[in-house]
Amino acid sequence: MDFETASAHGQTFRFCDSGEGPPVVLIHGFPDTPMGWDDTRLALNAAGFRTIVPYLRGYHPETIVAGRRYGGREIGEDAIRLLDALGLERAVLVGHDWGASVVYRAATLAPERVRAICTVAIPHLDLLERSLALIWGGRHFITLRLPSGPWLARRNDFSYLDVLMRRWAPTWSGAAREATLADVKRAFADPRVLEGAVSYYRDVSTGDRLGPISVPGLVVGGTADIVPPELFSRSGEFFDAPWEVLIADGAGHWPHRERPEPFHDSLLAFLVGLPA
Repeated sequence: MDFETASAHGQTFRFCDSGEGPPVVLIHGFPDTPMGWDDTRLALNAAGFRTIVPYLRGYHPETIVAGRRYGGREIGEDAIRLLDALGLERAVLVGHDWGASVVYRAATLAPERVRAICTVAIPHLDLLERSLALIWGGRHFITLRLPSGPWLARRNDFSYLDVLMRRWAPTWSGAAREATLADVKRAFADPRVLEGAVSYYRDVSTGDRLGPISVPGLVVGGTADIVPPELFSRSGEFFDAPWEVLIADGAGHWPHRERPEPFHDSLLAFLVGLPA
């Protein structure tokens, strides 16, 4: 992937921009990098879409802004600032994990800038209530918020990341998984980047309600993730616009990587079906 930079509102973005056609922004999550979207980027480019694949703020040294937090409003604003940096009035926003949180937030902050959203591995945020099962499955939220979070993530050549990936995607194996882990390790080897990634967990507010989504949506989940699949199916309760759901059978936390064919088929059908 070839990367370039652009800035707006004091924020620099590092991203890959390829293809021609209606713009689609692909935002990665944790633990991942923009390279995790490469197959999707190429599939969308071949189908006549322009793709912009940025680093999450904090995941590249050039994107770090001293004193800017990673709370819900701030990360939602990041997506809109990226559109400003690119000179785009509107775009479809696709996000995985923390990228999904960015996408949900952007859609509520500035729906006039968001043509539609696709969220991967995260249901509507208001469904993530504090059940014992979710607290246990998401215990990394507690671990990474601690002062020792960066040390734990870094020790033994980032073995904690491998533990998380096995827990969240127990059936995923092969070259793509190993490449994802290697890319994350290279990024997090910079202590500034690791601190930025951990700050998403430190700055999150568990009591912050999202509210209804007023743009079309595609919500994607798997059956082997730490999030119960029924929460993805229930996300439509919070959409005031047409929405669809894809539950990828056997997929864990990376359904777009673990089951790329049904994901790409569903995403392309969703994009083609959007009103102009």
